[in-house]
Amino acid sequence: MTRSRRGWIRKALVAVLLLVVVGGASVVWASPVLGLKTVAVDGPGAGDLAATVRGAVVLPVGLPLARIDLATVRQRVLTLGPVATATVQRQWPNTLRITVTERIAVATTEANGHWWLLDATGLPYRQLDAQPADLMPIELATPGPDDRATTAALTVLSSLPAAFRTQVQSIVAPTAYDITLRLRDGRTVIWGSASDAATKTAVLPAILERPGTVFDISDPTLVTVRGD
Repeated sequence: MTRSRRGWIRKALVAVLLLVVVGGASVVWASPVLGLKTVAVDGPGAGDLAATVRGAVVLPVGLPLARIDLATVRQRVLTLGPVATATVQRQWPNTLRITVTERIAVATTEANGHWWLLDATGLPYRQLDAQPADLMPIELATPGPDDRATTAALTVLSSLPAAFRTQVQSIVAPTAYDITLRLRDGRTVIWGSASDAATKTAVLPAILERPGTVFDISDPTLVTVRGD
């Protein structure tokens, strides 16, 4: 085989490879063959969120998966209040898979005339029509994950023994250092700050055996009781 013929064959092969590459790229980037057909939503608690998540995605059917900005889709999903975490992946040939974790309510608070669910970070993430009976109400001035009173109140709530928590009607936290427990029987426990939680919960049962209406355990080494 002559040198010129070998050169011609090499050029032909290169041309074919270029056509294959260009054709493949056009299929990936422009053709609906690898376009979006399904938005799959899964993860803990995703069943109740699937329709809402799909509604937030706002992507046309047939859009090539390669052209979908995964970071943008994730940010859209994270704007949904009940969503705590989200990951977005392409699942070839035609699926966009979104894995979400739903926020878990640990308490409620009232703000702007409405009740809100609070998660463990202190975020008011879902508005309610009425106060739920199965969650602890916490009175806060400015509820939120960056509010020290909010995080302190949630710390106190998590430290309360389950048996005693049922006796608490609400928690009041105007500041992080002035937390009060209102009991269902009308008595009040002045808790103070979220510090010394273990000591406070240890002395509380004996303290509540005393006659009185206001029990100050903000300093668990110097407890005071007021009222008849």
